[in-house]
Amino acid sequence: MSSERLNQILKQAQLTLSDIEGGNLRIRKSVEQLVEAEPNKKRTKTIQELHAKAHYFLASQGINTDRASVDTSRTFETGQREVETDIREINSEAYERNNIENIEDNREFSNDRLMAIFKQKHAEFIETRERGRKEKDENMADLQEYEKETVISGVNRVNDYAKVVTALNENRLVDADYDLLKNLSSIRNLSDLKRSQDGANDAWSILNHLINKSGIYGRLEGRFLRDYTTKSYYSAIATNTRRGLIHASKSWLEQQYSQHINDVLNKNADKIKVGGIPSFTHRLRAYIDLVFKTTPDSRTEVVDGLPIWVFIYHLLRSGNLDLATKFIDSNGEMFASDRKFAIYFQEYITAEHHNVSELTRKAILADYIRLYENDADPYKLIIYKIMGRCELHRKHFPDVIKTTEDYIWLQLMLIREVTETERYSSERYRLEDLQKSITALGSKYFDKDQTNPYIYFNVLLLTHQFEEAIDYLYKQNKLQPEAIHFAILLVYCGLLNICQPDKHNSYTILITNVENRVTLNFPRLLYRFIKVYLSNKPNEALQYLYILSLYSPKQGYPDDTMVQIAKDYVCEFIQSSKDYKHILGVANGQERIPGPIDKQKELLNINQETEFAKQIIEPIARKFYLTGRRMDAAYTYSLSKDYNEMMFVVAKELSDALYQTQSFRSTNPSLSLNSNTEIIQFALETVQYYEDNQYISPLIDENKKTTAHILIQLLQFRVAYDAGQYDKALQLIQQVNIIPIGGDFEHLRLLSEQFNGLDELIKKNIPELMLNIMDCLLKIKTSSPKTNNLEDMSQVLLGFTALIQFSIPKDIINRLNEIDKLIRSYHC
Repeated sequence: MSSERLNQILKQAQLTLSDIEGGNLRIRKSVEQLVEAEPNKKRTKTIQELHAKAHYFLASQGINTDRASVDTSRTFETGQREVETDIREINSEAYERNNIENIEDNREFSNDRLMAIFKQKHAEFIETRERGRKEKDENMADLQEYEKETVISGVNRVNDYAKVVTALNENRLVDADYDLLKNLSSIRNLSDLKRSQDGANDAWSILNHLINKSGIYGRLEGRFLRDYTTKSYYSAIATNTRRGLIHASKSWLEQQYSQHINDVLNKNADKIKVGGIPSFTHRLRAYIDLVFKTTPDSRTEVVDGLPIWVFIYHLLRSGNLDLATKFIDSNGEMFASDRKFAIYFQEYITAEHHNVSELTRKAILADYIRLYENDADPYKLIIYKIMGRCELHRKHFPDVIKTTEDYIWLQLMLIREVTETERYSSERYRLEDLQKSITALGSKYFDKDQTNPYIYFNVLLLTHQFEEAIDYLYKQNKLQPEAIHFAILLVYCGLLNICQPDKHNSYTILITNVENRVTLNFPRLLYRFIKVYLSNKPNEALQYLYILSLYSPKQGYPDDTMVQIAKDYVCEFIQSSKDYKHILGVANGQERIPGPIDKQKELLNINQETEFAKQIIEPIARKFYLTGRRMDAAYTYSLSKDYNEMMFVVAKELSDALYQTQSFRSTNPSLSLNSNTEIIQFALETVQYYEDNQYISPLIDENKKTTAHILIQLLQFRVAYDAGQYDKALQLIQQVNIIPIGGDFEHLRLLSEQFNGLDELIKKNIPELMLNIMDCLLKIKTSSPKTNNLEDMSQVLLGFTALIQFSIPKDIINRLNEIDKLIRSYHC
């Protein structure tokens, strides 16, 4: 400690002693001034040490410290001493010091900067609040729309879906694979709108092809997670998986087209006598005769009564490459004018990934250009385009490509997924290029009337834009339940790219990651879904949150991030639920009776009771605490057997009730809305219950118990004070015995020493309580001027203030002196 600091303490000691000898108890310095030179060091000196130093400095000045003791028998006798405290002088000096110190303290801050910080924080608060309000309104609107639809259709899809999700989790618990697609697709959805139901059926069928016909096998759970979703986009293994998925998309389109041919033939069975069980080529000839004879085209090449290029195209379009090859090999004479075609086609069929050689590609391109310039058969032209991947920039062939499905199929036939090391990297038309063109066209291009959302949704599925597909369908309010369950299937199989939400993107659904790949904020979407549709069904809602833990290291996910997010959302949901006690279980003495969540906690990678307490119960308790639900926080901490934290919460509730008025607490979401009387009742019952428990009581720190008891008494004082019961209030404060209003100097000294050991939850309230006490004295004096000892009590309080002045703000000290002056002005 510097000599300058020692001199300051010496001067202060001299001033204090002279005031005591003169009969005046003056308070001149604040704690801020004494700790200013050592702001980073904790104050650890006891009252005894300070007294010892004070005696040393006083003795060094030749002052007899024994003589400086106070004769309390005279100090507090009514009318036995003259009051000489110069309130005006004290106030004047105090105000001047306050102004100077405030100017010095604030010099380092820029008003503009402070205002900028305030505006920024205020804007963030307003934005968050408005987002919350908007989402709440949207949730209510969505729920009302769903309830209206449910009444009309008589179908409660959400309940049916929830049963399937519950069954899924039950199978996960026993490590059994589950045919989620089969069970979800069997649920009716909007059955009153056939187009919507048909579109949903197509979507489930597309996903079935993608999952089961991509060449990737093994368990359904996490099938694509390890080797696709979590891999770098351009890695060899991810590229190979994309090829398999592209093949599956084409397979679905080709199967659908074959079904279309059969449907047309069946519909016109009376016109066309196919007979028996004919081969596909025979049925295809009948289809072509029916369709193309009614719409002849002069450019169509017909050989022996068969439009050969139309026939070959339809074999390709229906996925019958083997039949096309056989037909070309068996009917070479039909292609006499195109002798190279059979060679081209054979190389195309046999080449790896259907990539013909560069020499062949150039030859095909030359023939393609010649055919185009000569206005050749459009079906012949498109076959050459497919073989040689000609004019990749030209996407539309209106003479041949007439439906959305045709368009997607053609693009899938033209794209090639290649790595950086493969040939012909300069002639690239990849899946990502197709995806960009699809999203650029938008939903209105494929569904002009915007009457069937499944049209564009299925286009996005076929082009593997799963994240955009879910986002698009979820925006169709009536189809939100379907969107979520399509997403759950994709997550179960590991096909959905999920982002890791943070405070900056928590409300955004589609997020582009560092690799410039679109990801879905599935956790947020899922949580919003359960808040809208399952807010009153906590057991079912939790089943959905467990889905997030599917992306775990066990299934090939790189880390436990999604498992932790699942835990976070579980905690958030339980904390917001009215049935949280039912979910978490009920306290029963030292034990906790398990709740529904216990049966499936393994899905959150929680196996032990201690883990459950640390990872679920305690975070929920903290959320209760931070949102002002202190009673719930205390109860929840008791479930985790953290009884010391529980007792702290009780004490904090009492302390905050003392520190802030109830009207102010109502404006602060982190503070309790309970009345002071309710808080006292809660604290008394809680403290008494656990103190009476012979097993739990020894586990609670004695200081925490003492702190809680003191705060209960202090809040009882405040209740009496607020009710205008000033005599009762003074009696209560005397019982607490931490703020004196009577007694001798030794008693004041002992209480000042005790003050240093009080918990901060108590100490922070002492200044305001002292004002309350002083105000009680003033109110009593005002109503009964002849009441004795009030001036003495006021002086005792000021004397105590002098001993703990470093812990009392300057403005409080000033106000205490002012009230004391008023009290003495009534002295008769």
